Amino acid sequence: MSSAPPREPFATKHAVGRKWFWPSLKIAILGLSVLWIVLQSRKDWHGFIEQEKNWSYLGLAFFFVLTAHLISYWRWQLLVNGLGVPISTVSAVRLGFLGTLLNQVSIGSVGGDLFKAIEAAQRAKDKKTEVVASVLVDRAVGLLGLLMVASGGMVIAPSLSPRLSAIQWIALVLSGLGLGILTLVGIFGARIPLHWLRRIPGAGHTIYRLAKACMMFHGRPRLIVEVIGSSLLVHICFTLACFLISNALFSKAPTAAEHFAAIPPAMAAATLPITPGGVGVLEIAIAGLFRELPSLPDGYSPWIMATTLRLLLICVSLIGAVYYFSGFGNRSAPM
Repeated sequence: MSSAPPREPFATKHAVGRKWFWPSLKIAILGLSVLWIVLQSRKDWHGFIEQEKNWSYLGLAFFFVLTAHLISYWRWQLLVNGLGVPISTVSAVRLGFLGTLLNQVSIGSVGGDLFKAIEAAQRAKDKKTEVVASVLVDRAVGLLGLLMVASGGMVIAPSLSPRLSAIQWIALVLSGLGLGILTLVGIFGARIPLHWLRRIPGAGHTIYRLAKACMMFHGRPRLIVEVIGSSLLVHICFTLACFLISNALFSKAPTAAEHFAAIPPAMAAATLPITPGGVGVLEIAIAGLFRELPSLPDGYSPWIMATTLRLLLICVSLIGAVYYFSGFGNRSAPM
């Protein structure tokens, strides 16, 4: 009596193929995004290579980019500690660098935080849910700070196009809504009913878990001020870095106020889950929003500025890779 042929080889081949498909697709999307950016700005690169550069400004821009990342890691530490999970600064920085590194290859510019949350949750033992929720709250607070900087930057801008004016009003409304929710949580806290959030189709469980984690702000005004203040500093640092890059590469560049009107909304667009690390999305958004300004100086290329910012972000990721895989602080500063 003949037996049925085994199916394990086919299943194994299928599993291996599926294992390699998504990483290969991400790499292909990343490569095509980089190629597209280069082709879009190829005319600008000739002048960029020939002209003099202010390396001091570029170094200072890198300092601001690195500082922005370190502040964001500290903000996450505040949130994790606020949820009752002890974590040292060294561990927060180490896991933060892991998230930054993986953000460069994950869809959108925040996908690496999922891996950071998983790594941190493995160390938190009986508070895994709280650690994962802290990442969600961290991103929500970071987005709120980004909207606040965007709305404030557009207020000080000399003049706005209709599109930028619409973005300004959206940022103002969402900022007010976010601050209002934080204020209500800080005052009323546990009295706010949350169970109905579970019934929201699709994202109900995630929204409920995020709202539950936000209860950490009840009766803790100092924590609210610290996380909002750190979020503002993060995005101010990124915008100042872009301003310094512009002045390092071009003899004439948009003003600081114009950078504050264009950069924060562009960085918000880069969080959309479209390409790995937001590559291409950030550059398109920066170029598009700079073209909405009243006038761009002759010879200025927002593509070149955005690409240089991307290089600085990659440099921070490489530093993070060395820091994380060296194991520094892994044993001496446990959670």
